[in-house]
Amino acid sequence: MGTGASTASRRQWTAADEDNSTVEDARPRTAANANLPANDISGMSKLVEAKNRFMKIKNKEKNTACFQKQLDGTDIIKELYKRMDPTVTQPDSGDIRGDVQLSLKYNHRQQLLLVKVIRARDLVARDLNGKSDPYAVLDLVPDVQNEGKKKTAYKAKTLNPVFNEIVSFQLEQSCIAETKLRVAIWDHDFFGEDDFNGEGIVDLSKISLNSGTYTDWFMLQLETDFSIKGELEVSLEYQEPENLFVTVHKAYNIKAGNTLRNTSDAFVKVVSGSLDPEFEETFEFQVPQEEFASRVVLFHLLDKELVGSNSSLGQVHIELKNLDLDEPIRKCFPLADLKNESYKRSEWAQSAVAQEFREAMYAHALYRHPLFLRSMETKGRKVTCT
Repeated sequence: MGTGASTASRRQWTAADEDNSTVEDARPRTAANANLPANDISGMSKLVEAKNRFMKIKNKEKNTACFQKQLDGTDIIKELYKRMDPTVTQPDSGDIRGDVQLSLKYNHRQQLLLVKVIRARDLVARDLNGKSDPYAVLDLVPDVQNEGKKKTAYKAKTLNPVFNEIVSFQLEQSCIAETKLRVAIWDHDFFGEDDFNGEGIVDLSKISLNSGTYTDWFMLQLETDFSIKGELEVSLEYQEPENLFVTVHKAYNIKAGNTLRNTSDAFVKVVSGSLDPEFEETFEFQVPQEEFASRVVLFHLLDKELVGSNSSLGQVHIELKNLDLDEPIRKCFPLADLKNESYKRSEWAQSAVAQEFREAMYAHALYRHPLFLRSMETKGRKVTCT
């Protein structure tokens, strides 16, 4: 695993200047006893000053040793807690938040992708002290040139780390459109395994690398499973007045849930021991035509486990706004890990709430009830809600 930036990338990219500060060591001087002779005052002052300087050094060494002992003790206690109960410092799987800021540019002559990891913000605390020791790990998907993973140094006890580190990847220009950059944030632990703190996925096909430097914030999310593969064959048919029929026919070349037997027990209904399961199941939904613009059909293919929770074999999202009401469709859709695109559900929920609010306000306006929604007298001024 590479660390930091290569010499070549640093020559092409000037890192941000770091602020330097100087600290003056002002030592207090102790006045000598005024009753002493003048020739003794100077000697006494030097003696007191030397003693103070000696005590400062001893106290500093003592404080440093105590602090280091407390720090070591805290790390040991933290690790003991984690070994007894890992959930103490591991939040729920959905407890990921924050963003990471990146700058990207492409060297066409050398065919190098240069990535500057600038900073991250609003991370989730993974340590018992309410902080984290974050660092970033970057790699390409797919990694055609076997560049491997590149890692930054970790920043101690912060939820808003500033990295300002540059890494480079050998990447042919013809491969840019099919490549994604993955930036994962991890919490460094002195003992045991490091903790995952979210990742950002940059689809290089959706950004312009021909016009200099591209800088943006990327939202951290749950880990994406890029090993998911295969297709799901489905058909959709709409019948008046508001009946949507969805048929799941078959899946092709799906991921093996059981790596020992190289098979999966996939279901809509359980089809055991196959990587090309056939389902032929039809489901009916009540969907008014006016809601098609905000509705999505979500398919989630699962591998049935005998012990523990079922594992995901991928999802398919079909937006109904693209559906031809007069012509049924039947086609294969690629399976992918789409759990981080749950915003589709929230978009529908927001639209539904907004529609209910509009209908409620229309009813209030029609029947002029309750009265406070129409008007009220306040110290001679009339306030009207519309």
